[in-house]
Amino acid sequence: MKYKNGKYKLDEFDQILEDQGFGIQYNLVDDVDTDNDSLTKLMDEIGIKRSDDAEYTLVLYNDEVNDMLHIILALYEVCDLNNEDAMKVMMEAHNKGKAVAKSGSLDKMNNMKDSLNKRGIEATVEN
Repeated sequence: MKYKNGKYKLDEFDQILEDQGFGIQYNLVDDVDTDNDSLTKLMDEIGIKRSDDAEYTLVLYNDEVNDMLHIILALYEVCDLNNEDAMKVMMEAHNKGKAVAKSGSLDKMNNMKDSLNKRGIEATVEN
């Protein structure tokens, strides 16, 4: 397409397709890595949120397999919680069956969930 007088003008080939009822076909990229996308990083830096940046929660579940120290260390390293908060989350999950470990964007919570799951800790992301 060519830009002319503030409007897009169809190329000759595009115009033929449009006249035949096919419209203009674009190749859209479905799998943009938004964690490494420079535009997304810039938007995050200046405080512009994406429409899919709703608050999601990372939920930690109690288990009988892992010891408490392993879970506290994982929460400290993966979720960037301080020692006290990691201990509180672990104890709440232990006593109540589950606890909210962190809240944030879907991408970040899924990354944290995957990291915890790789360490053998059961966690899910909820909206």
